[in-house]
Order: sequence, then C-alpha cells, then structure tokens
Amino acid sequence: MSDPIVQALEHAAARVGRTLSKDASKAVSDMYHQAGHGAAQVAKNISAADAQHAHELVTLAEKIAKNDGKTGRGARKRIRQQADARSKIDQALGGHRDYDVELVVDKAKYPESARHIAEAQKGINWRGARDPRNTKKQPSILTINRGGAETNRAKSLKNILTRPPKDRDEYPPAMFKEGGAGASVKYIPEADNRGSGSAMGSALYGLKDGTRVKITIR
Repeated sequence: MSDPIVQALEHAAARVGRTLSKDASKAVSDMYHQAGHGAAQVAKNISAADAQHAHELVTLAEKIAKNDGKTGRGARKRIRQQADARSKIDQALGGHRDYDVELVVDKAKYPESARHIAEAQKGINWRGARDPRNTKKQPSILTINRGGAETNRAKSLKNILTRPPKDRDEYPPAMFKEGGAGASVKYIPEADNRGSGSAMGSALYGLKDGTRVKITIR
C-alpha cells in the first residue's frame, strides 16, 4: 500500500511479531488524515518501534486513532470512526484501551460547562449554591448507561432547587453509570448547559451502553 502511515504501521507490527490487517491500518490512517496532521513525523515515530518496545507501538497507533473528538458538526461520524479504529488496532496488536472514544468539550463554545467539568475532574465538587468542596476527583472516563439516566438525575439533583434562568449542570452527566449520587451539580447559564448537553448527546448517539467515553476539555 502506498500510504506512508499504513506502511509504517505494518512494518512496525512485523518487527514486534504481530500482524496488522489492512482494515486496521487503513482505519487508523483514515482517522489520522482526518485529524489534519502531517504524515512524515508519525511514520518516522512508528517505524522506530522495535521488539523491545511493543507497547510503544500500541501507544503510537492509539494516538493516531484518536481524533479531535469535538462535539461540533460531523462529531457523530468521527466518534464512530474513532471507536472503530481503536478497536481494530487493539484486536490486531493485542492492546488494551482504557476507553473507547474521546469526546472533547470546546471551552470556547461552552465555557461554563467546560469549566465545571474541569473543576469536577480536579476534585472541586459543587452542590448547587453551596461553596464547592475539594473532595473526590470525578472520573474523566465515563461509561454510557442511558437506562439509568432518570434515576441518576433524581439522585444527583436531590435537594438542589431550580434557579431560573440558570440550569443545574451535572458532572458526571446522568447518562453515564458514574453519575447520580455524589455528582457535582453547579448552576450555570441555561444556554451553555443545554447547548453542551445537546451536543454531547448528538455526538454519542447510537453508541451502546457500556461504551467508555473519555471527556476532555480543549
């Protein structure tokens, strides 16, 4: 195959005694090009992997298979392709991925939602109008569980009154298994909260329960 990234992946896989299928290498190559990076440096890095550093090959391949993950236009397609590429790479090279897809919340578009996520992941947890407390760090890797959303929302919002025109923003969101009791709940502007929530729901639409999503701010 003529693609330098595909060639580098196949070459590196052969050097660690593994087989990289054309489907897997093409999936990663496609994702990489869509991310808008240059091919030369990555091809060089992957070719440098050797039999003593097989895990580095998996790490490099996963970096390529991770796209920008943003919740904007075309996010649903990119996230599905990302999950497919990561799965194929893991199957081919025997890796174990900590998460299936990455979802990036754009802090320029949703500043208050992004700020709340960053705070919660650092351990700054809100309970409505109360001053935030430095307690447990909320996880950045969450597991989709849409069936538990209603129960989680009731638990996380318990005793936190509505305060129009602001919304009660939850992190982890109720659609994830890690949401519910103990979630951070912060009052933020309605448009910001509903915009980020809608974008997140749209981007993750169709992914099965059990899918692990890494939430990142950028």
